[in-house]
Amino acid sequence: MTSRTHLRPHLRPHLRRGAALSGALGLLALAGATPAMAAGTIGSSGHVDVVNTETVQVYMSPEAKIESQRVYEQLAMTGHGSVDLLNPVSTRGLRNLDGFAHISTKGGDQVVRTTVDGTKKTRTVSTYTKKLPLDVAVHYSLDGKTVRPGDVVGRSGKLQVTFTVTNRTGRTEKVQIADGNGGTVTREVNVVMPIVGSVDTTLPSSFTNIRSQAANMAGDGEGGTQLSFTMTLFKPVGSTTSTFGYTADVKNGVVPRVEISALPVNPLESPTFKSASTSYQGGADSGAELTDGAVKIDAHLLQLRDGSAQLLAGLIKLRDGASRLDDGLSDDAAPGAEKLAAGALTLKTGLGQLDTGSGKVAAGAVALRAGLGKLDTGARKLAAGSSDLASGTASLADGTGSALAGSTQLTAGLKQISGGLGQLNDAQSGLPSANDAIAQLKAGIDQLIAGMGDNASPTTILGGLSSLNGALGQLKTGAQNLQGGLSQAAGGIGTARGGVDQVKSSLSGAAGSIDPSGIDALSGGVTVLKGYCNGDPTCVGYATNVLGGLSAAKGNLADLKSGLTTAVSALGQVSGGLDSAQTALASGGALNSGAAQIAGGLAQAITGVGSLQTGAGTVKGGLGQVRSGLNELAEGVEAAVSGIAQLQSGAGSAYSGSSDLTAGLGKLDTGANQLDDGAGRLETGAAQLADGATTASDGSVALSDGATKVADGAETASDGSRKISAGATKLSGGLTAAATGSSKLADGLKTAAGSAPALPEGATKLSNEGTKKLVGKGESTAQTYGENVAVMKAGARLASTEDMAYGAPKGAQGLTAYSYVIQGDDGQNGRNLARALTGAGVLLAGGGVVLLRRRLV
Repeated sequence: MTSRTHLRPHLRPHLRRGAALSGALGLLALAGATPAMAAGTIGSSGHVDVVNTETVQVYMSPEAKIESQRVYEQLAMTGHGSVDLLNPVSTRGLRNLDGFAHISTKGGDQVVRTTVDGTKKTRTVSTYTKKLPLDVAVHYSLDGKTVRPGDVVGRSGKLQVTFTVTNRTGRTEKVQIADGNGGTVTREVNVVMPIVGSVDTTLPSSFTNIRSQAANMAGDGEGGTQLSFTMTLFKPVGSTTSTFGYTADVKNGVVPRVEISALPVNPLESPTFKSASTSYQGGADSGAELTDGAVKIDAHLLQLRDGSAQLLAGLIKLRDGASRLDDGLSDDAAPGAEKLAAGALTLKTGLGQLDTGSGKVAAGAVALRAGLGKLDTGARKLAAGSSDLASGTASLADGTGSALAGSTQLTAGLKQISGGLGQLNDAQSGLPSANDAIAQLKAGIDQLIAGMGDNASPTTILGGLSSLNGALGQLKTGAQNLQGGLSQAAGGIGTARGGVDQVKSSLSGAAGSIDPSGIDALSGGVTVLKGYCNGDPTCVGYATNVLGGLSAAKGNLADLKSGLTTAVSALGQVSGGLDSAQTALASGGALNSGAAQIAGGLAQAITGVGSLQTGAGTVKGGLGQVRSGLNELAEGVEAAVSGIAQLQSGAGSAYSGSSDLTAGLGKLDTGANQLDDGAGRLETGAAQLADGATTASDGSVALSDGATKVADGAETASDGSRKISAGATKLSGGLTAAATGSSKLADGLKTAAGSAPALPEGATKLSNEGTKKLVGKGESTAQTYGENVAVMKAGARLASTEDMAYGAPKGAQGLTAYSYVIQGDDGQNGRNLARALTGAGVLLAGGGVVLLRRRLV
């Protein structure tokens, strides 16, 4: 009879014990053999490989109270030669499992001296004397009420069983981790021996409607249901405590037997957990890269702020200078030029009349000269007409006196005009000095344009924005690397129960770090910028579009936070087992989605920087337009200076001609007076006629010469006045155009100076509320992942040096596994005791009969 159902009851405990040991040894096989650093030594001749396995077996009551604990030692020796070794063991209750031979010990070590030709094994068992690495607790409730295991036996209802397994190997260590900003910080962390394991139980067919969120379930081929739970009892991959269980509807209930298998692992060497360590290191590196990129962005923003402040100061100075230029041209220069043009026109008309009159004077002087030639022959007639002559010469004297006075005033006026035009044309204080002011304005504009720079110049505004854009691109790449690292971590911890808690913690932190109120701060900044648009539809349109984009981004952040909160709530219901690993993998996808959201946010940041670049380009274009306006203004001033030069030349010629005219009129006045005297003398005496005629002849010659000079001077003055009039007209037109251009320049610079303060304010706000917070997030990420890496490395050191319960012979390979058995309760123990007592009673009764019979016999 080999069927399990026909085995005798007293054989089943031994078979179950063998099954428990077999499960523990199976875990050892999965772990692989690793060298153990122990106090024992191996001495041999030939070549013999030694593998030492320790299996600690703990039997517990249904309430998880320890009843016994043993350690099974096996030395497997393979090769050819003699062996002399010391194997550290527990010597309390030490027994030989291969026979009845004595086990030799020395100072707490098993002494083995033997010869190996192929394979040889030695097996021992003894009492386990050290502290167990795991605490196990179990809780039973029936129909919602806490019960003892024995209370379940024979009853029916809804049974709930909950197991809690805790890793008790922890100790506090100090570790140094990168702070994400080029330095290190020291943290105190709890380091435990990395332990993984499984919990297995088989529920009988009387258990129905079985439910468990963490177990793998399968039939056992005999109507029962097998449940298997997996545990990862170390951080950060798992947790030091694992809680799981099942519910079932039971009839005629029993407490099923439970077997727990566990063993230490090295997370840096185990293929299952090695990728998790790599991913955590990748997360720490990505956090450091994030911090570095954010620091560079913040530095560029501060450069942008300082450059914007300098731009604002330059614009204010330029605005004030343009306003003063506009006032001078509009209030003084342009009206003065108009008056100058009107005076020049009047001068031109008067000089034309003078030219005509002087021509007539010259013709009269010629006629006078001819008449005086006949004076000698008409002396008699002169005597008769001397009275008329005296009257005429008196009028002539008066006329020449008036002409002389007018010519003198004309000369003085032309002198003032020439002097005024000279002052206006003066290179230091006149209109040409405006060219220097305009040149200074153009130089200032050129400096502003140079400050704006281009994308290839990192020290300029456009270059700084380009560098900012590149740094954001690097930040986006770092976020994408972080996303890839999370995907690797999800693949690495797919089979680990503790991955669920880690993913849940990561998602919870991600949801907590999302703050849509930051979008409100950015929207406030854009609203302030919109106020500087002064009703410009294009500017208002841009600001409105940006506000719309920020509103949409805020909604997306709220949706993301809601999705993360939902994911965290769902993960809170998942624990342990292969199903827990599958759920952790799905939650890893949520992490990847969060990383993708970060990359998307950085892409939006890159778009925002692009908008800043476009705005800076627009400012540079506006400065170019101002530069063109200054060029037009300079051309107008050049034209005005040229006209003034022409006016000055004409005024000089007019002044010279007027001076000649005055000299001629002086001579004419002298001759007229002499003529008047001669006429008087002619009138008083004929004796003086010859002298008077001679004097008159001489005076007529002077009169003719003077009249000719007057005519020539008047003609020259007329030509000069025409030039003055033309130059004054050009000057008036040029100054009017210059006044119009300066007004436009002043208005444009006022607008630019009014809008420029938004640039340093926006850069400062973005630095304080954006990049500095991003630096903090990067440092936090680097330190969190760095601490995880440090904890895994510290656990790996424990697994490499302290993974065995007692240790292995020096140079041997050693493995340790732990097997906990929570015994079941089906009521048979009580019945077996009753049967034993009944049997004892029968034996005693039989013995009494025998004794009585003997006595009777």
